[in-house]
Amino acid sequence: MVLLSLGLLVSRQPLAWLPNDQSGSVADFWALAIVGCCLIGLMLPLDLLGGFLLPNRSRPSTIKFAAFLGAWSRGVAVQTTLFVLTGLLILVMGRWLGLLGATLAVLGVAVILVACQLRIARLVGALPLTAGDRDESDMAVREALRQTSQWGYKPQPIIVVEHDDAGFTGGVVGLPGMETIVVPATTILKLTPEQLAVTIARRLEAVRGGSRTRGILVAFAWVITGFMISALLPGAGVTSVGELAMTCLGFTLWTFFGLLTLPTLSRQASYAIDRKVIDQGASAETVYGAVTTLDRLQDDEPKRSALIETIFHPVPSVDNRRGETASSSPIAWHAARMTLFVSWACMGMLVRAVHCNVGRPELWVMLPTD
Repeated sequence: MVLLSLGLLVSRQPLAWLPNDQSGSVADFWALAIVGCCLIGLMLPLDLLGGFLLPNRSRPSTIKFAAFLGAWSRGVAVQTTLFVLTGLLILVMGRWLGLLGATLAVLGVAVILVACQLRIARLVGALPLTAGDRDESDMAVREALRQTSQWGYKPQPIIVVEHDDAGFTGGVVGLPGMETIVVPATTILKLTPEQLAVTIARRLEAVRGGSRTRGILVAFAWVITGFMISALLPGAGVTSVGELAMTCLGFTLWTFFGLLTLPTLSRQASYAIDRKVIDQGASAETVYGAVTTLDRLQDDEPKRSALIETIFHPVPSVDNRRGETASSSPIAWHAARMTLFVSWACMGMLVRAVHCNVGRPELWVMLPTD
């Protein structure tokens, strides 16, 4: 994706292939729809590998092709629709107020994305609220909240979500001050009551300490800065579909740069939150037990080389978390993967092309977290 974007950016082919009319017409819609369909076709073999073939090779017969195809079709339809509408909004604002207007459009969409993250996740990934044994789920959550209260944490609204993908972790959704903790139904079944309390406590700590808010601000700043820089590249702009395509190609390179640098911030926050929860009264054994169980449901990779983790993994490995002794303040929790989600506001082409979510629609909006 990165090499293709670089090649198209240097050759300026989008300017030859796509409309350059700056007055606006119905052709803009069709051109953006065609670009969206090209992205679908480009990602299809990779989605097939990441969402069906490789998971079934690892755990045979766990995913039926019809189920994969239905979920994938729904996910790409919703995402492409949102991308086209976002592109049209950027063009309208760009033609009206120039780069400033287009940037305001991106910022506005980014805020809406964060505010509606759970709704978008459920729409893209067909994630229902828990429909099984609600009494059992509610009882487990209430017991966990009693424990977190003893550790000094103020309760937050909690939603339990059903899912098919074992790697779905939930997380924290909503704008700062209106946060909701999302817990995957599998977590309640796989974790002990103490481990569930620790998992919720870590997210409460991210909210209470402001680390989650700082992660969102980092995401906003990274996306807005990258969009403005990309729009100033030769041939790029915000007043025609051709120019906007060039801007998106430049933004893809910027996003890739973020994938190499922002994971360090996320890992630092994870280490610090682990330490703070332990300092509040949770046992280290319970913390690392919960971390181990969650890792098995995701990458199942408790050990990694320092180089691989530094570049590709915002969630630290189990072994590194056990050995980490730093207790500094968490800077920006979940910053790397929140940036990927927020980059939907710029039609980011890497948002579902990373190792943790390629071909897995349930993880396109709420990427795995700790």
